Amino acid sequence: MRAELIHTSLPRGLDGGTGFSVAGRTGGMPRGLAEALSALSGLPEAWPDAREDQRVLHATRCIEWQGESRWVASVIRPSGVDHTGRGNRLAHHRLIDAQEIVRACPVAILQDSARWMQAWSGTPREMESPSEIGAMPGAVGATHWKRAFGDEGVAVAALEAAMQSGVGAWIVVPSEVDRLTLLAELAATLPLPQRWTRGWATRALRPSAGSMPVICVIGAREPALETLGDPAWVIRADSLRPAPRATSAKIGVEAEIAETRASGRLTWQPERRLGVGVVHAPDAAPSMGSMASAPSESVPDHAVPIAVTLEEAPASRSWRVLWLAAVLGAVILLGWFLLKGRGA
Repeated sequence: MRAELIHTSLPRGLDGGTGFSVAGRTGGMPRGLAEALSALSGLPEAWPDAREDQRVLHATRCIEWQGESRWVASVIRPSGVDHTGRGNRLAHHRLIDAQEIVRACPVAILQDSARWMQAWSGTPREMESPSEIGAMPGAVGATHWKRAFGDEGVAVAALEAAMQSGVGAWIVVPSEVDRLTLLAELAATLPLPQRWTRGWATRALRPSAGSMPVICVIGAREPALETLGDPAWVIRADSLRPAPRATSAKIGVEAEIAETRASGRLTWQPERRLGVGVVHAPDAAPSMGSMASAPSESVPDHAVPIAVTLEEAPASRSWRVLWLAAVLGAVILLGWFLLKGRGA
């Protein structure tokens, strides 16, 4: 299902009401799905002298709707002032379907600026389905990490540290660097299917225990950092020791799970019905800054289903073969004794 939704402050939204509301959505989108996408529209506060481009939130997240997981790519940007003179923002959300997940890197979708609305004009309305996303393999190399930190291996070390966190991570980089490009190069160190086992973001999205992990590359001046101290999931990129790029082959989900379940392999299946467990999508960082005086928005948690597939490890299969051979041998031996007894 390909669909999109625009959320901003209006005198009157598509579904009625005033203030932050739906400005546009793909025709035929169910009301509940529109509400779930609207709930992702918050924009964290930025530092006081941040440029407009530094305030933008690029993110991929996963929500649950009608028992199915749905990947959502979002670009949320400041948008001047609304009809009341208060600070406004424009949230553009796009559902990513299963075929697009197979061939496109999540961060590459966020980088495709032609797909994302810069401003809303006209009256609220229903829109046509967005065009299909083709092959988008994503970044190659980590040249921007090398430029920022002197070594491409810092990207690998940052990803390794982030993947060890079960609640996501904030990777802190200098505020003036291009965080979206760093995020793209970070994601590219993983094989394409594994890039969809995490969310990705360029602003601070608050992690929580049991939630779908989101890896955020954030500026060192993010206000959200001031209230947190230094929890384990905050990773200072400038303090990392560069890792060999070959290490990236060992970082993915399979390696992460292998540390805790040596007998099998656990993989996350996007766009599937609920298999095992339910987690909650992380909210945006709590402070809304210039949006504080705007109409309030409730941001409910959305359960995200995780379907798991356990595949037997080679060692497990070897033990099964030995066990079956032992049982078969015991049965043959018992039969031989029975036949010998009758003959006697």
